[in-house]
Amino acid sequence: MNLRNKVAIVTGAGGTVGRDITKSLISEGCKVVINGRDAKKLNSLSKEIGNKKDILVLPGDITKEGDVLNMIEQITNNYNKIDVLINNAGVINDPKLFHETTHDEWMSLINVHVIGTLQMTKAVLPLMVENRDGCIINISSTLGTRAIPGVPLSIYGLTKGGIISFTKHIAVEYGQYGIRCNCIVPSTIRTPFLEPFMKDENAKKTLESSFPLRRIGEPSDISNTILFLCSEKSKWITGAEMNIDGGITAK
Repeated sequence: MNLRNKVAIVTGAGGTVGRDITKSLISEGCKVVINGRDAKKLNSLSKEIGNKKDILVLPGDITKEGDVLNMIEQITNNYNKIDVLINNAGVINDPKLFHETTHDEWMSLINVHVIGTLQMTKAVLPLMVENRDGCIINISSTLGTRAIPGVPLSIYGLTKGGIISFTKHIAVEYGQYGIRCNCIVPSTIRTPFLEPFMKDENAKKTLESSFPLRRIGEPSDISNTILFLCSEKSKWITGAEMNIDGGITAK
């Protein structure tokens, strides 16, 4: 999946999945700009990778237009191009019935998933159009396509469903410029949030048995798909929603 000398942005890079995406891209020769609101987590990732010439740390809030424009300016000054954008940043609220969800909880989800994705995509498109090449990968969720009984996450699902629709529109609008836009739709991925459940043997077995492949996803399941979608091996794939879900959507 040689991505040598490509320049990629990963938002939400301080989280478990973002870290794995970053490491995978760098392992294939990519130069990676890591973004997130927690500078300490980004600097920790940069230190862990160690190769300073291949990583650029740019903390910032993608929900704020000024932060996004400043980030793009710094990337342009350093690399003069952007080949790949991974819209990975995400948040989740505690499950609760729709009518009990507060306005602040709504806006947190909408700002990060929708406004953040829109602003980052809009900011990179002029450079990609000029180069007549580019790859945008959005991270959605199976909750953007289906609801789970007993897990009320309606606003989260709304925002993730919107990302899938946005992916298709960008793919069609910008295909004429050689720009591809695809969407990864994962189900349950192993992160620190899940660890309490995984330590409970009964809860772990119940969760894993719900998937046809009898396991939950690993961050590498997402990263490996991203490497494929960034590479020349997927050059005729755009507007796709790729279910990385252990088969649960087909169930």
